[in-house]
Amino acid sequence: MKGVIALSNPALNNLLREYEQKKYRAELAFEKEKQEFYSTHPELEALNVKLGKIALDISKAILQQNNNLADKLKTEYQILEKEKQEMLDSLNIPIRRSKTYIRMSYMQ
Repeated sequence: MKGVIALSNPALNNLLREYEQKKYRAELAFEKEKQEFYSTHPELEALNVKLGKIALDISKAILQQNNNLADKLKTEYQILEKEKQEMLDSLNIPIRRSKTYIRMSYMQ
């Protein structure tokens, strides 16, 4: 096969170890930045926690086939999302940066 590089097990293990180390350092740096961000914007962290809880409750309501509750929660979620966007706009924070922190906090 053209373009395929055969690696020995030690070389592959070394590459994987380097990758894991870089990944770990990036995660630590990200966590530090996220904590600094939330320490200066605790209201955003609280809002993100609320949004996460509501999203989970929406999923539960859908699984339980409770459409009335799901619709009510979706409306509540949309209101909080709008509030969050207004808060981000007033602080001049790009939504992309905020979403990264949200996504990471739900993964933990």
